[in-house]
Amino acid sequence: MTDGFVGSIASFVIEGDTEVTYWIDRSFWGRGIASRALGLLLELNPVRPLFARVVSDNIGSLKVLQKGRIRHHRNGGFVRQRPERGDRGNDPPP
Repeated sequence: MTDGFVGSIASFVIEGDTEVTYWIDRSFWGRGIASRALGLLLELNPVRPLFARVVSDNIGSLKVLQKGRIRHHRNGGFVRQRPERGDRGNDPPP
């Protein structure tokens, strides 16, 4: 695939809930990388349930979380709005 960095995944505890977070470089979207990374994280992390937050229009991430049977957070799991990033879309800020 590549020898470079394509993304990251982690779990952490916040307010007593274990949440999952991940980021995949846009040029690698649609290749199953997030789904595979989540599957590996689920194998390594025995904590259940796991929660996640996602922007409501991020269909790709919603599908990844659904495949992994990750629950939406108590507030519905949706981030209220996507931060302004100009033309950068979902890419992290510089």
